[in-house]
Amino acid sequence: MACFYISTVEQLLLQSAEILLAQLSTAYAHRGFTSQYADQTLTWQRDLQLLQQALSVCSAHSQSAGRWGAILEFSIPRKEKRIDLVLLVRDTVVIVEAKSGDIGSAAKQQLETYALLLHYFHKGSANRRIVPILVSPQATEPDLVALNQREFFPQMSSYWISPVVNCSWENLSATLLNIEGHGGDQISEQQWESSPYFPVPSIIDAATALSSGLSIREIALHEASEHEIEEVRRTIQGYMDTTRNERQHAICFLTGVPGSGKTLVGLGLAHSSENKENPIHFMSGNGPLVKVLQHLFTQESMRKGTRANEAKEHARTLIENVHIFARNYTDDDNRAPSNHAIIFDEAQRAWNRAQNMKKFKRDYSEPEMLLRIMGRHQDWCFVVALVGGGQEINDGEAGLKEWGRALRDSKTDWTIYASPEVLVGGPSTAGHKLFADGVINRGIRTNSHLHLRTSNRSLRAEQLATWVNRVLDGDAKGAAEIQITKRFPIFLTRNLSKTREKLHAQRRGENRYGLVGSSGAARLRAEGLEPSSSFHAEYPWEHWYLADVNDVRSSYRCEVFATEFEIQGLELDWIGLCWGGDMVWDSKEWKLRTLRHGSPSKWNLIKNQEKITYRKNAYRVLLTRARQGMVIYVPSGSTDDPTNSPREFDATARFLLRCGVLPLDEGEGADAEDLDAALSLFA
Repeated sequence: MACFYISTVEQLLLQSAEILLAQLSTAYAHRGFTSQYADQTLTWQRDLQLLQQALSVCSAHSQSAGRWGAILEFSIPRKEKRIDLVLLVRDTVVIVEAKSGDIGSAAKQQLETYALLLHYFHKGSANRRIVPILVSPQATEPDLVALNQREFFPQMSSYWISPVVNCSWENLSATLLNIEGHGGDQISEQQWESSPYFPVPSIIDAATALSSGLSIREIALHEASEHEIEEVRRTIQGYMDTTRNERQHAICFLTGVPGSGKTLVGLGLAHSSENKENPIHFMSGNGPLVKVLQHLFTQESMRKGTRANEAKEHARTLIENVHIFARNYTDDDNRAPSNHAIIFDEAQRAWNRAQNMKKFKRDYSEPEMLLRIMGRHQDWCFVVALVGGGQEINDGEAGLKEWGRALRDSKTDWTIYASPEVLVGGPSTAGHKLFADGVINRGIRTNSHLHLRTSNRSLRAEQLATWVNRVLDGDAKGAAEIQITKRFPIFLTRNLSKTREKLHAQRRGENRYGLVGSSGAARLRAEGLEPSSSFHAEYPWEHWYLADVNDVRSSYRCEVFATEFEIQGLELDWIGLCWGGDMVWDSKEWKLRTLRHGSPSKWNLIKNQEKITYRKNAYRVLLTRARQGMVIYVPSGSTDDPTNSPREFDATARFLLRCGVLPLDEGEGADAEDLDAALSLFA
């Protein structure tokens, strides 16, 4: 049981405060706490008496109050957090947190975090109205009007989270009776308490939890997942065990839509206790991702008492830059690498032959190079390639087909594990397949579990990847039919200040937000946002992702935007996507462009099909980085600046509204017809 005590209000009132206190103390001891702190006991004793008094008043004024559910000390699974009291007032989930001292912003943030955790991850609370109440002796008369306001998810009609309500114990009964006035069927306290809890961690949260010793199963379940993340990890672990036992050379491709959990599976394999004797090295060519996770692991080790230098070295062994690995075993050392197994994250971004020649004068592709390096092992080796379909975003990124070419030409006898989708291509892999011509001359074993079809990054939008694909395909009607914003808020505004205001308003609980934009959006400089690649290369992205709101380098400041290169493989709870002139709508299709500097400066259409794909994929990455919601900022443009055409931006805004995006404010530079079309989705 996830709580210390559960009953109806009627049953709770029949118990003496002494018996309730004894039950709480016993439950506390069963949780492994060998000593009972006097302060905790006195707090429970005082709060139980006050709670029973408030609920007695409710029972005297309402015949149904006795049937309300009462759950004391409800433990949020795997978060090491306990909610003082959950009251199920008919169909409303009321979170009550009692404080004896001053009630500041930290207490409010704590309650907001509880409310969001229940809303997103607790099945019994997912589609319920949630009211967080902070009870304190210092509280003044409660704002009962706030109980009917929608602090979170205001566009949802059936459920929402109200603002935190402050009230005293004396005013608690009036507050609860006001909530009961909304009616609805009574929630069963037993069913609610035993309801599944499915947390979906961010990559940063997952990395922190894994480094502290938790397993994937403990941190990564979600009701939307077609295959549990742990099941996929076990499947790949089994392939590696077979490869080692039968002394083979094998490669396993794990593909999936953006946010489906590929990196999470990789991190789980790398940190698994099963692989301590034969460690799997997690590698990525994504510099910002490596930098952020290495900084995170360093900080975690130092918090445990490890010296700084030792902590940094340990972090480098947990996650490596694949380019450094390749250089070491190509230019400096021709022996087999120390580890028999590697995980290559974002493997679709491995360089082709031309890019590797340009960068390092190596006349072979990165997939060829890595297969050669790992193939030096005479006994066995295992490569896990994590591949995001349609996420190649830069010149020379080879994609799936280069891996197929390298495998076909390899002198090593590779066993290949992959999903059927990898062989046939199609929408699920953005049209990419391992063997471009369909000819397979290698042993391949297929398993449908090796393709993750459902995005879990966006907590209420399992179809976000499909919606994004339709938007980028220019299919407004198909995108609108998904009605994405019924579960996942996406707003559009033409005002950057309003974008920032909306994001700042999302700083609830532990939410993180920030601005993102395309690396090709060169004219965002006119909006006060620096797009320079040299500036972005030098920016401390580990602080952008990890620092708190008081650090001017953090994403919270909304002063520096992350491009597709800095945010691929990572995510934020809320993003503000700053749309650029490099991709604008032109009556029937997207115009993909690059800015030519000079006099005059102007946009040139991109004609190379590969570069067109990269530009579209940049927006595919940016549109799939948010976990909770998104604000799209489309500039108004300037009639004095041909590189910032108001007509082009207006057309882009109208198209996005036709795709189902909700205007942040009515009249956001769009025609009334378009606004009506967008708003009709929410009727």
